[in-house]
Amino acid sequence: MRYVYRCDPCQAAAPERTTEPDAAADRDRHRAIAHHGLIPADRIEETPSPLAVLGRSLVHSALAAMIEGSRRAGKSKAVREVRASEYWRQAVQLLWIGVGVLALVALVGPRIF
Repeated sequence: MRYVYRCDPCQAAAPERTTEPDAAADRDRHRAIAHHGLIPADRIEETPSPLAVLGRSLVHSALAAMIEGSRRAGKSKAVREVRASEYWRQAVQLLWIGVGVLALVALVGPRIF
């Protein structure tokens, strides 16, 4: 993370710092010089690094692609045929039974052991 000190009344911004204490030192220096020790409406902002922004955009793009793919798959003839089959109904029932068993074990299990 990078940190930037900003003073709203002055519309001033200090250079980006790598640590919060460095940004706090910029804040203290600005308050002492520009505001004679008074405390204006100011803040220290955390700015994400370029790598964090890139990672967030990649995750967002992957999720959007997965959502669009699942929408298209849901409209396809093959998926409709699978969902209409008896095997699909049985698989969904077994999945619900499994989820119920796991939930029951999670609720009751700690009390038994």
